[in-house]
Amino acid sequence: DINVCILENYPECSNPRLFYIIPYFCGQHPRCREPGEWALERAKLNVNENFLLVGILEELEDVLLLLERFLPHYFKDVLSIYKNPEHRKLGNLTVTVKKTVPSPEAIQILYQRMRYEYEFYYYVKEQFHLLKRKFGLKSHIRKPSPRPEFFIPSPLETEEPINDEEEDDEKWLEDIYKR
Repeated sequence: DINVCILENYPECSNPRLFYIIPYFCGQHPRCREPGEWALERAKLNVNENFLLVGILEELEDVLLLLERFLPHYFKDVLSIYKNPEHRKLGNLTVTVKKTVPSPEAIQILYQRMRYEYEFYYYVKEQFHLLKRKFGLKSHIRKPSPRPEFFIPSPLETEEPINDEEEDDEKWLEDIYKR
């Protein structure tokens, strides 16, 4: 089972390929392939400097709303298309049989093996929530997924929109397009 696989270091559960999101965002430098602070920081920098939006799957509807707002020519009515019952049918074609939840010990080992990936995920999530707040988009997520206590300090909470009188939304969006 999954616990034995993780706890006893079976190759399929201790593969160095657990480090794959950061290299994607980090770039082509050889150091981007090595798990560590350098690759992590470069990936964060690239997210800030080279991407209009990096969303997170568990808040896909909010990602789609922001894409429609930022790039209406390409994403017009994307949320209504996504919510269409015909589209929903396509998303429910696969199911995990006999799915088991890893034990707390196994989860802790995975967090440690993937600590840079998790740190990057929480950074992207914080940036995404800041962007949502900037545009007054309230979260549709009922309860955020818990962040392990032994890992990283808690993320920024973003339930209410920021009231930014000085800078209106359109000016901020224009600045993004100038990059």
